[in-house]
Amino acid sequence: MFITRMEKTYPDISRRISEEVLPRVQGPGQYVGLETNARRKDVHSAEVTVALAFPDAYTIGVSHVGGAVLYHAMNDLPFVACDRTYCPQPDAEEVMRTRGVSLFGWESRTPLRDFDVLGFSLAYELCVTNVLTMLDLAGIPPLARERTEQDPLIVGGDALADSPEPLADFFDVFFPGDGEEPLRALVELLRRRKNEYLAQALSREALLLEIARTVPSAYVPRFYRFEENHVVPARTDVPATIHRACVADLGDSPVPHAPLVPLFEGVHERVVIEIMRGCPNLCRFCQAGHVRLPVRRRGVEEILAAARVGIAATGFREISLLSLSASDYPNLDELIEKLNAEFAGQHVSISLPSLRADAQLRLLPKLTGAVRPTGLTLAAEAGSQRLRDAIRKGITEADMLAGVQAAWRAGLRSVKVYFIAGLPGETPEDIDAIFDLCLRLSDTRRDVDGRRGAVTAAVSWFVPKPHTPMQWSAIRRAEYFWSVRERLRELSARSPITFKFHRIEQSLLEGLLSRGGREVGEVILTAWRNGARMDSWTEHWRWETWQSALAETGLDFDAVVHEELPLDAPLPWSHIRPHLDEAYLRREYKAMTALRNDESADA
Repeated sequence: MFITRMEKTYPDISRRISEEVLPRVQGPGQYVGLETNARRKDVHSAEVTVALAFPDAYTIGVSHVGGAVLYHAMNDLPFVACDRTYCPQPDAEEVMRTRGVSLFGWESRTPLRDFDVLGFSLAYELCVTNVLTMLDLAGIPPLARERTEQDPLIVGGDALADSPEPLADFFDVFFPGDGEEPLRALVELLRRRKNEYLAQALSREALLLEIARTVPSAYVPRFYRFEENHVVPARTDVPATIHRACVADLGDSPVPHAPLVPLFEGVHERVVIEIMRGCPNLCRFCQAGHVRLPVRRRGVEEILAAARVGIAATGFREISLLSLSASDYPNLDELIEKLNAEFAGQHVSISLPSLRADAQLRLLPKLTGAVRPTGLTLAAEAGSQRLRDAIRKGITEADMLAGVQAAWRAGLRSVKVYFIAGLPGETPEDIDAIFDLCLRLSDTRRDVDGRRGAVTAAVSWFVPKPHTPMQWSAIRRAEYFWSVRERLRELSARSPITFKFHRIEQSLLEGLLSRGGREVGEVILTAWRNGARMDSWTEHWRWETWQSALAETGLDFDAVVHEELPLDAPLPWSHIRPHLDEAYLRREYKAMTALRNDESADA
């Protein structure tokens, strides 16, 4: 298996891409693959070849931190050559199909079907049809059962690997959790097997069984059955429970010291350094906070060293300190002071996403004031303290008001606040409280310069996620979300508050794709065959295509999306085991329900 492909070369494909594809597409720079800091190892002489795929456009994928970490981790192995690939935009897809050009690795121009491993970062639900587009453009059968020894292993990781059943028909292997160690174990296994079987092909079935048995955290769907809405092993020699992978020491996960500098504009062009993995707060709705435990941190000096090298290697003018809750990093004051001391003179700004609006937040604008001011982003999640308590969002309005006022005083001129609407127990008064809170945040600027501040409120719709205490909750119907949107627009008319809303139908689809079982795979395949592409892009989104697929397949959408799940029955993702088990989640769910019921009785 895979051996004969390593001897091939492809002198023609690079010419064809340059002459037949690039002149006919919009934004050809996103397909060139000649970025500063690209690794460009020789895939034709490497013992094992890996292509890391981001199933969305280049402009998003080139900024994806998880993919960058694995890209450097793989290329740091002397026996591995790791390339990158992204989903072509629809105009490029049409050109490639018309011209018969296979999807390729961005750097080597090698067809994807000729790599040993094609690994997808499944970061969000609306990328699923892009996976099928990429496989089909590469000449790889989208359905795993139709692949042969001549096809690469199709591996899925990132967020959707924590509830993988809707994609189980399309993937050979899933790696839920931190991908660094399982992916390394996989390529080391492939290297050993190649050296042992140079004279003969490897059996794909035997290799997958060995992966299921020996590679930590590997879930190989073909050896499991989906029955009565949960997963059971189809044979006795594979694990019944898949434990989510976890890097014990964050220092063992590489920092991309020389990030890619895009040739075509990326959504984020900055040096990103992960300062902490995991979150101590355990908000009841947050999947990432529950599955990425335990909390692990980088040291201040390690972060400073990475920042120095990253700025020197890229010329970027922003350093982003990445964490689910940056203000919970225990040495944050020291870190920002040292970063400011070193980079303020170079006009490099420090950004701090995902801040908690607690007492520590009041200090942050002052600490970042040595560099050019930027906006402040808060995750309030709910307008009322009652709902924030129910979802375990441990922040108070007083802390938010004080923090935002400190931001105005430090020179910041805009504040963005995130909210979730449709939470269990939500009332009309809770919706009005969203606007009222934003107005009070805006008014805190009056004490600074007599003016109201610009506040943008981004409202998403509650989608209960697997492995959280709220995973059993139902999703409200579209009509409810429409009424919330209209009410907030009515309240904010002629005010300094700007509301932005996530697309309602997309949230409902996210619910199907995150909560469903293996039966959802047929819906995905049907929607893709009917033309679903780039579903997270407004200009490409077609809800009617998904509605048609649901009608064709006969799937009960309401049962998956709009009904509460049974509290004491296995769920479609119960075989994936994160740090916290379902007994803990059940206790938290009951505590949330009891709190909500007590408050309702008091009201």
